[in-house]
Amino acid sequence: MISALLVDDEPRANELMQRLLTAHAEISVVGVAGNVAEARGFLETKSADVVFLDVDMPGESGLDLLVSVPDGTQVVFVTASEKHAVRAFAAAALDYLVKPVDRERLADTVARVRKQAAGKPFADDPAADEAASAAVLGLEAAVSVPLAGTTTSSVVTVGDICWIESLRNYTRVALKSPQGVVLFCRRLSQWDTVLPTDSFARVGRSHIVQVATVNQIEWKSRNETVVTFDEGAAPLTLGRVAAKRLREILTGHA
Repeated sequence: MISALLVDDEPRANELMQRLLTAHAEISVVGVAGNVAEARGFLETKSADVVFLDVDMPGESGLDLLVSVPDGTQVVFVTASEKHAVRAFAAAALDYLVKPVDRERLADTVARVRKQAAGKPFADDPAADEAASAAVLGLEAAVSVPLAGTTTSSVVTVGDICWIESLRNYTRVALKSPQGVVLFCRRLSQWDTVLPTDSFARVGRSHIVQVATVNQIEWKSRNETVVTFDEGAAPLTLGRVAAKRLREILTGHA
């Protein structure tokens, strides 16, 4: 059974999608969210094989949720506008449906979801194989990583990495100033394989942090904590579960 999370600020849209999906016995709707914050909270504590996600919503956009979607979860955008299609597919969305959703078009999407779910994770992925077989890198090591959307790579010193955020098939990597945040064509799971565990910690499904570089943790709300880092690195916003895990590591209660 394929589990699905529906995310749309219009309750009727979620209800309609749920009815449409009843025609597909292989899909089970396990959650419904009315905004990005609710969806993020769901994904921090539960799992879904696919997220049917609206883009234009009050507050945060559906595109803002992508960093909180685990590597193994597919995303299908469901929106009234086609203007976000390029950004959606750049973020490795599985499909893009335009409202009102056509039943036959949805059937094609479900077939793609089913095919993806049936495949082995990261199969035939040379980069994943290379990462899996590589030795763990030290902080002084330099690693060449392919840049997203280009045919070139960038050389990164492991010790310069402050945090890594998953964007499905890609990762955002915050480096010490003045290098900034770089988008790489490398999954979070691949970084997890080669980074030294005595320096880097996985603090949730979507984030890896170099613990020694953390400068301050500031609680903003129940579901939002901002972490700042040494040496001018960009701050990182974490959800409730990831922030709790990071605090446990920093206080030695992990």
